[in-house]
Amino acid sequence: MKKFLEFFTVSRNIYWLGFAIAVAASLIELLRGGEENYCVFRDATQQFWQGINAYTPEFVDVHHRYFIYSPIFCVLFAPFAFLPFYIGGLAWNLFGYTVFYFAVKNLPGTLSEKAPYMMLYLLLTVAQSLFCFQYNLLVAAIFLWAFVLLERDKAFWAVLLIMLSATTKIYGAVELALLLCYPRFWRNIGWVALTGLFFVLLPALHGGIEGLLTGYQNWLTQLTDHHQSTGVYYSILFVPGIKAIALPYMRIFQASVLGVLAVLFFLCRNRWSKYSFRVGALAVLMGYIVLFSEAAEYTTYTIAMTGYALWFFHQDNRPVVDKVLFWALFVLWCVMPIDLFCPSKLCNYLHSTLWIGVLTYTVAWLRMIYFTCKK
Repeated sequence: MKKFLEFFTVSRNIYWLGFAIAVAASLIELLRGGEENYCVFRDATQQFWQGINAYTPEFVDVHHRYFIYSPIFCVLFAPFAFLPFYIGGLAWNLFGYTVFYFAVKNLPGTLSEKAPYMMLYLLLTVAQSLFCFQYNLLVAAIFLWAFVLLERDKAFWAVLLIMLSATTKIYGAVELALLLCYPRFWRNIGWVALTGLFFVLLPALHGGIEGLLTGYQNWLTQLTDHHQSTGVYYSILFVPGIKAIALPYMRIFQASVLGVLAVLFFLCRNRWSKYSFRVGALAVLMGYIVLFSEAAEYTTYTIAMTGYALWFFHQDNRPVVDKVLFWALFVLWCVMPIDLFCPSKLCNYLHSTLWIGVLTYTVAWLRMIYFTCKK
């Protein structure tokens, strides 16, 4: 038993365990036709390079879901889209998993020592993203890698990653706030402008400037249609009692909460130089983008749970309430969404009727804010 437990304290073993899960998840879904997200990414990317608009109702009818990523995503996804189908899907998942694993492994300070435990805690939610061929795993990895690079005084590469994330899936843009915590802020803002311009112009590789403008116009139209579509998502915006107020004024609601976070951030200005504050601020931001998203699914919580794990494992003293929340969140967001461990009807009832998952994460998120500002 001792040797069995010791197996899970070795980073290399955790990597290969997750690698095996990634291979198995990819092959299972590819063989049984459950790779819808990969098909959406692949087909939209191929259509982009063929000069065909993927932001259409016809695309939604065929794939039963919207393609809501920017034309920039289509440029960057090309290496996976033009590989043979099964190889491309497998390569996409293995790439995402490997980038995520090494982001966790390279976290600075004492977090690097706790990387195996953090990976074990997150492995089931990582598996959910792998089974769905989601981009969320890479988004979470980019958050962590950008933080790692900022801590290593490699601001240019950190900004490049943040802008890659921000221009493909807007979530990543919130990490720009952390630039205030590091030296040479205005130089870094200059790099934001340059790297942002680079990514924005990237789709002009196919179609020129005219095609670039048309592509962005089509994408923005698709985003509007997607936001107006009906559906239940796992965020505060959809919790009964809040939904009636929040959804009609969604952007105001989101901006107001972000404004409160900004005020708290500046009130803690004397703590920007503290590593613990930067860890907490990153965790809070990763929670915010999911908790107040208009399209958060189970797999989106890969981002939020990564932020929470980052904060929790950094804490030296953990009150009982945080230990309870730690395991409650593990059960609710890592274990229950997997049909093998929990009947889907029970999971949906707890998450979509009682809203226990969102409410529990909200409590944990508020505690992250409190302790990040307090210390």
